[in-house]
Amino acid sequence: MTSPQHAKVKDYWERVAADFDTIYTGKKSGFNRLLDKILRQDMYARHRLTIEECQASEIQSVLDIGCGSGRFCLPLAQTKARIVGLDFSAPMLEIARREAEKAGVAAKCEFREGDFMKTDLTGSFDAILAIGLFDYIREPASFLLKIRGLMKQKFIATWPMLWTWRVVPRWIRLNMQGCPVYFFTPSGIRDLYRRAGLTIVRFERIGKIYFVVAQPAG
Repeated sequence: MTSPQHAKVKDYWERVAADFDTIYTGKKSGFNRLLDKILRQDMYARHRLTIEECQASEIQSVLDIGCGSGRFCLPLAQTKARIVGLDFSAPMLEIARREAEKAGVAAKCEFREGDFMKTDLTGSFDAILAIGLFDYIREPASFLLKIRGLMKQKFIATWPMLWTWRVVPRWIRLNMQGCPVYFFTPSGIRDLYRRAGLTIVRFERIGKIYFVVAQPAG
């Protein structure tokens, strides 16, 4: 991600952190909860499927890139030994740390502020998550290469679909707020994984996103 892109995305998520978290908490009006239930089914499905993909006992360390308010980290910390959440939005991480304390899992959660490509991460991880990350990455190839070097077993990611009715209104809405957004085709995603040395073991369409699970090639 170039510096201007990084700054725009960072600014957007710092502005919307509290509102975005209500998608998971449901702390909003009944009408808006109904809208979320109708329009954000794929977000709830990706959350459920990601947690399920990490249930194996051999997965004990998890890195969540773009962890936001920690809504994937918190349930995983209930059964895993080490959770690292990385995000460049300080308000998002404030929510994540507060909720980890409330849930009694703060000791197993490390929330770090920073840009993934510039952050030195020690060791490797049994599973790496990138849920909703690539929506804001114009050129994901370098991200995937770094992820490949950090992963032991499993990489779980979502990718926004190109050529759906959601593309135009979402592109307009986010760009009007100063945040770039990008969309991908199945062939483009598969080529990115192949070049990064990743073997796709699950490729599933969920609503208007692709849910992809991969492992190290070979």
